[in-house]
Parts: sequence; C-alpha cells; structure tokens
Amino acid sequence: MNHSWMLLAVFGCAAAMADSDNNATVNNSGTHYNGVVTINQAAGDQQQLSNNVVIAVGRNAQAHIAVTQKNSGAPADRSLNAKASIQGNSFSNGNGVLSVNQSAGAQNQSINAVRISINAGPQSIDDSIMSQQTVALATDSGSTPTTGSRQVVTSDQAFTGSRGVVQVTQSAGVGNRVANTLNLRLN
Repeated sequence: MNHSWMLLAVFGCAAAMADSDNNATVNNSGTHYNGVVTINQAAGDQQQLSNNVVIAVGRNAQAHIAVTQKNSGAPADRSLNAKASIQGNSFSNGNGVLSVNQSAGAQNQSINAVRISINAGPQSIDDSIMSQQTVALATDSGSTPTTGSRQVVTSDQAFTGSRGVVQVTQSAGVGNRVANTLNLRLN
C-alpha cells in the first residue's frame, strides 16, 4: 500500500477546508501528485461539485459516466459574500489525472469527467453531461438582488509543470453550470 497517497489525502483535505466566513482556500497542496487526484471545494450555499474518473481495460472495454445534479432545495442566500482560491504552488509538478472543482457563491454546479478505454470499441462523450444538470432557482430569482461579492482566484504558480490530464473548474456567482469532459480511447 502506498502510504504517501494516504498522507497526501489527509493533508490535502485539511488544507482544502472552507471556513465559516464563506472562504475556501487550497494553499500549497497537492504538489508532486502522481496518479488520480480529485478535489472539490466550495464557499457559499447549495453547491454541487463532482469529479468522475473511469478507466476500462480489456477486450470490448467501455467506460461510462452518468452524473445527475439537481438543486431544488430551499432558496439559497444569493447576497452572501464568498471567495474560493488556489494559492501558492498547489498542484504543481504533478503527473496523472487531476480534477479540481472550486466554487464561490450559491447554487453552482461543476462536473469534471474523464473516460479512458483501452482496447475498446467506439464511444463518445457529449453534452449529455451538461444536460444532466438542473438548477431550480427561487421563483423570484429575477427580482432578487445578488448584492454579495463572489470571487475565485488562482495563483500564477498553481498547476505549473503538471503533466497528464488537468481539469479545473472555477465558478463565482449564482446558478453557474460548468463541465470539463475528456474521452480517450486507445486501441
């Protein structure tokens, strides 16, 4: 068992927590990662973040991903202040599949999806990932002021020197929908 991965997971989670002031920060976390790393972090209210990696190997192998996100709870506080940031050398000099979702605000949805099939028949990934997302805003959302400040920030040193698949979604605001998808088929 690779104990360095368990330590990375424990320290990465501790460094990637959100505080009660709707601020979420990743600072110098995940450097020199190797393999598959997924991080979801949100500041605000009613966020839905999902990272999905599927790898299929073998004759007639097919990797499938289906993600459903539905936000239909009580109306979110659309005027809150929220900030999410990736600071320092976070996720630099790594290798593998890295999926990071970070969101600040209310009722945002983010998906990172990676499908890798080795020696498989034809398949595709399309807009069906986005069509599975639905945001049910408050009935008066058109007249509700969104006076709060929402912000996402990425350090200029984050992600430098990384190799492989790097997916990052950052959204700030209310009711945003973001998706990164990758389909790779090797025969």
